[in-house]
Amino acid sequence: MTVVTTLAERRREKQWKFERSLLRKLSLKEIKASVETHFKTVVPFYFLSHPFLVDPCMDMAIDAYLLGAEYGRFGYLGETVEEVKQRCAEEMIDLTHAIFTLLQGWLLDNEYVLDSLKVATESFVDTWWTHGFKEAERQYRLRLH
Repeated sequence: MTVVTTLAERRREKQWKFERSLLRKLSLKEIKASVETHFKTVVPFYFLSHPFLVDPCMDMAIDAYLLGAEYGRFGYLGETVEEVKQRCAEEMIDLTHAIFTLLQGWLLDNEYVLDSLKVATESFVDTWWTHGFKEAERQYRLRLH
């Protein structure tokens, strides 16, 4: 007797396999260092006294990495990084807002600090999106997908 699988199941399994292969290249120490470099200047005291804020930021970095990897195929097919970023602008904005709202509750309502936090979150998401995009593009070029 044969097992019947749907196209959606096959696609999901292929996507999971691709994501797992990408996540093997990712280092949690590297992500943690990136979180500290991007946000320690904006929120120095709270990161030292409340290290549980680092974990959600690391989760968002992984999400941004996987989002960039998902769109890496378009880079392999010849689109520039900026063109591909326009394709997933909404998802990147959602990730940026998620980190911003998480950290905003721990800051004073100083306009300068909130602007600095906004710039830091945009830079953080963009860095990890680009990292994932480049890694996926490399895997497509090497035909490791």
